Amino acid sequence: MRPTLIASILACLLFITSCNPAEKSDVLGKPQDTFLQIQESSNIYNENTGGKHGGVLTLANRGDPPAGFDSLRTSSIALHHIGGALFGPSNLVRRCRQDFYKICPNLAEKWTVDQSHKEWTFTIRQDVYWHDETNVTPEDIKFWFDMAYHGTNISDEYRPPAYFKSELGHIENISILDEHRIQFRLLDRNPYFLDILANPRFKIAHAKHLTIPHLIEGNTSITPIEMGLVGLGPFKLNRYNRGSLIRLDKWGNYWEKSENGPLPYLDRIDYVIMPDPFAMDIAFRTGKLDGGARGQSHYLTTERKAGYEKALPGQVFFSETDGGNFRLAFNVLNEGPWQNQDVRRAIALWIDKQSAIDSVLGGFGWTTPDLSPPNIVMPIGRSNLINWPKFDRDSLEIKRKEAKRLLESSGYGQGFNMGHLCRSINPVPCEYLQSQLNGLNINLKLNIVEEGQWNKARGSLEYDSQQGRLTPSPIPEGTESVYGRYSKSPDAYAKHEDMELDRMYNLLRDASQPDRRAEIWRGIEEYLYLEQTYIVPIAESINVIPYRTHVRDLPIPPEDTHSYTDFTTVWLEPSAR
Repeated sequence: MRPTLIASILACLLFITSCNPAEKSDVLGKPQDTFLQIQESSNIYNENTGGKHGGVLTLANRGDPPAGFDSLRTSSIALHHIGGALFGPSNLVRRCRQDFYKICPNLAEKWTVDQSHKEWTFTIRQDVYWHDETNVTPEDIKFWFDMAYHGTNISDEYRPPAYFKSELGHIENISILDEHRIQFRLLDRNPYFLDILANPRFKIAHAKHLTIPHLIEGNTSITPIEMGLVGLGPFKLNRYNRGSLIRLDKWGNYWEKSENGPLPYLDRIDYVIMPDPFAMDIAFRTGKLDGGARGQSHYLTTERKAGYEKALPGQVFFSETDGGNFRLAFNVLNEGPWQNQDVRRAIALWIDKQSAIDSVLGGFGWTTPDLSPPNIVMPIGRSNLINWPKFDRDSLEIKRKEAKRLLESSGYGQGFNMGHLCRSINPVPCEYLQSQLNGLNINLKLNIVEEGQWNKARGSLEYDSQQGRLTPSPIPEGTESVYGRYSKSPDAYAKHEDMELDRMYNLLRDASQPDRRAEIWRGIEEYLYLEQTYIVPIAESINVIPYRTHVRDLPIPPEDTHSYTDFTTVWLEPSAR
């Protein structure tokens, strides 16, 4: 298939300098009515016409994966777009391909939970192998979760826990029951523990048998790339040419099967590193790519999408996924006017949220007064948990008048300087906020950093404000890592030490009825966005990605584009192989 493909793409760059339904397991209180976009097959190919197996899928990737491909250190989509195929879609469980809001088995083939929802026992599959042919055991699972939750301390060398530690809740103990079973004992009741584990960012990428020797030698910062990128996913590493190409080949011992035979269907995936979104557009239009990159700056704008439709009528389809909130979050642990709640409230009221859709989100997004994405149907159980658009629904004129009054009464009517952490990969949101706050005489001083530095900087106290990573967990119980106290959650958007949020999250985990759960979650959002205004939600993005129509059975999540990046069940029409 296309023997000169990669060379052609690089030249282009230079030119422009399954889950089986019977295995599904519902969780108490989970929504039943769901929606999932899938690019459905219009024809079923049998072995006489080539079947579904074979072919090379060529995708753009936004950049080189940061942090040594370490899923414990970064949520960057530049890693996780590749990580799903390399490391697997998640860990013990995953989001079902047929239904985003349900949980399917992954490395665990089954599980049980006691009546308190504190004791979860998982039976590990016996047919899962690392890419070096080593069988996966409960010891591997415990080792990785211990690293994620506790960190590692060997010979006075300390490796901190994963950035998402607090999202896992309060784990009392992880124990191995026998050669096939592992048990998690939680301090607090959590009926949504499976949903939290299914977060596609929580990929097991450190094999115990490969990691231990490095730890013994004192290398506590050991990363997957130092160990050869040995994973558990449906594809294994063939080559990595930094700055140009990551090639993954089908893993012949992958455990998933389909009615059509072994999975995955594809022979190979080529990820072409393309930091320039316009290079990606040219490569796609000229037939060099089967799919676009995921991530800020690479998601299509309305203008770029129109260009695809004009150039490739009938040859391209577009995935649309709710991509998370564009926000402004304050570091109230840094001294400055933003420590005053009235000042934060004034800023929240002043920002013209509607204008952000075109100016920041490329025309694909939504905000107050809408209550959900216009083209993405969400189940009632999920939409009932979306509260922020219901706040601050007065006209912009009324809100801005109140903003000026609050700022004057706080003694900051003449304005002030405030720092802001900004990603160099996409400075447009920062420039938008700078322009908006200028109307309040607030000088937003942009601190623009490269991607690797941003991944570290967003967890520091060095900056007065930031936007944070876009997509929190769709499960309220999984959001404490981005909304909670800094000492517990360094990756939180706002930096604070508000114990009230600890209390509220404990109430949330104790809620046994859906209505009570929704009530507590609304209280948390009101506290964050109104009473304290630690965070200003501005607008929700819609992530649009192009794919060639010969790419079949691609699951498209209604939210969170970190999902379904394993491409296990994706196949290509025979004419495209």
